[in-house]
Amino acid sequence: MNTVIQSAKLGPVSIDPERLLTFPEGIPGFRTVKQYTLVNNDKGHPFFWLQAVEDSELAFVVIDPLVFRPDYRPALPPEEMKELEIESSDSLVVLTILTIPQEDPLKLTANLMAPLVINSKTRKGKQIVLSDLNYSHREPLFPAHVLSASEQGVAGAK
Repeated sequence: MNTVIQSAKLGPVSIDPERLLTFPEGIPGFRTVKQYTLVNNDKGHPFFWLQAVEDSELAFVVIDPLVFRPDYRPALPPEEMKELEIESSDSLVVLTILTIPQEDPLKLTANLMAPLVINSKTRKGKQIVLSDLNYSHREPLFPAHVLSASEQGVAGAK
């Protein structure tokens, strides 16, 4: 039976208990919050909400990093994969948390240095901080030339 929480960001959110995601260690900075639900969007864009179940004020905008970085292949530590009981890529889901600046939402960034790694079969997840320095915790989603073209388009429209 679904329950409904009143999300501070999304309004009423129906939660199917069988679709809960559990982060046994929480997410860094939010260690006491362990259960989340992934809320799909209905606007056709690739973003999702990771809504905390135990804290209606807490929600993250997340994305599959392969949508904007098809070459993203983080070296996930084997001990972390074992802890999450991920034995093959069939059960592996990787998401990244986005930061969206209020003053300029087009300059949003993704945390590729600490992806959310989820076992889709057990629905257990963890934010894994990578030691790979090739990834940033503030990876721009839109390259500078796209932002520049966008700014020129806005300026030209004025």
